[in-house]
Amino acid sequence: MRTRVDPERPAPRHLKAAVQALVRGEVIVYPSDTGYAFGCLPQSSKGVATLRKLKRIDERHRKPLSMLVGDLGDFGRYGQMSNAAFRVIRRLLPGPYTIVLKATSDVPRAVRNRDHELGLRIPDHAVCRMLVELLEGPLLIGSVTSSDAEPELEEPDDIARRSGSSVTHVLDAGYLWPEPSTVLRFVDDDMDVVRVGQGPVPS
Repeated sequence: MRTRVDPERPAPRHLKAAVQALVRGEVIVYPSDTGYAFGCLPQSSKGVATLRKLKRIDERHRKPLSMLVGDLGDFGRYGQMSNAAFRVIRRLLPGPYTIVLKATSDVPRAVRNRDHELGLRIPDHAVCRMLVELLEGPLLIGSVTSSDAEPELEEPDDIARRSGSSVTHVLDAGYLWPEPSTVLRFVDDDMDVVRVGQGPVPS
């Protein structure tokens, strides 16, 4: 199923079917500030397994999965960070950043990597914000275009064909150009730049 959405002013009714698919444990495709992304609920073992297969990231991989949250308060619930790290993070969000932290016990085991980490994001994108609001909880996000692949314009019909039955719903915001997020890992007060993307690296 595919639903056309306005990426700047999405109507809740246009996201309803996608939200219902997520609640059933399915994987959807939706637009974000970094291009199209696969998404599922973090508590759905079936959805997480499908997303991992689509992204070719198994549970032994060091690359963590990433999760959208509603606000900075959720960072403390799902990730462990120092006060110094929080001061840096709050200057960057919402925006095109993935913040890698040690996961708390509130994060399902299937979502963490082998180092018990996960990525947290608050994109500056209306569809992402509304999905999290309608779900009343976090949503996994995994870019359709791999960060090490040659970037090309993302077209919803092509994404749906390539994903096959693994994806049950596509939120179509038209053609999008993939631009990876900047990935920052925080351990205690130390910041490690994992990947330089859209967001400027903080000094």
